Amino acid sequence: MKTNYLKKYIISSYILVWALIIFVAGTASLVFHAPPVIMWIVRNLIAWSPTYLLFIGWKHFRPDETRMAFVKRCFSGKVKLLPLLCSFAFTFGISALSLFIFSIVKGKPMLYYVNFGTIALPLSIFLAFTSGPTGEELGWRGFMREEFNKRYGFLKSSVCQGLVWCFWHTLLWIVDSDFTDWRAIPYVVSNIVVITSITVLMNIFLERHNNLIYSVLLHFGFNIIYVFLEADIEFFVILIVLYLIITPIAVLIRNRAVESGRKEEI
Repeated sequence: MKTNYLKKYIISSYILVWALIIFVAGTASLVFHAPPVIMWIVRNLIAWSPTYLLFIGWKHFRPDETRMAFVKRCFSGKVKLLPLLCSFAFTFGISALSLFIFSIVKGKPMLYYVNFGTIALPLSIFLAFTSGPTGEELGWRGFMREEFNKRYGFLKSSVCQGLVWCFWHTLLWIVDSDFTDWRAIPYVVSNIVVITSITVLMNIFLERHNNLIYSVLLHFGFNIIYVFLEADIEFFVILIVLYLIITPIAVLIRNRAVESGRKEEI
């Protein structure tokens, strides 16, 4: 019977991150009462768990290839400045547009909902970049994407990847969210829709450019605004609507480009 390396990786990644959240982050917060910057560093270390898991358990997940060959392939595509800037601007722009619409609905300026906090801005940006954007991509868009692409076509593969990545955050929705009343429902729906949509957008870039630096910047473009954001649940509802409009359009454009490429080959 053929070993299902993808299933082993997904199950292991869930067990590992939940254990780290409960025993490491929980201990740091509840027992040692770590200050915010230390908790941020702890969260960053936990965010790298998909990469730790992949490389520590490499022989269990990809026994027919070396780690170095895998990493080289993940970053093998040529980096082009304009698509690189677009990858960041895409997700950042959608969040900024959502905040703009939200501020109009609320009748207040956008900056009213932005709080730069007590941590120095350069340090905040550095910690945001070295969290999920750099910590998760080798696992999710590197290993997991390749494994799902072996099984399914573009859209089904992307949705499956997005759902795995989305529910990997489940415990964080409980312990690290301000929405603990009825607002938890649209918040969870927003996570499912947005994370799955971002995965689709990432895979459009990766299909064309085959370099994880694009998904890193897409991830960072999405994450950075939430470091400073203080908005209510309506913001996330608007975000759902925007991604449900933009993502199908992006897929349609991608499909037409693929079909056009096939015709040219013929």
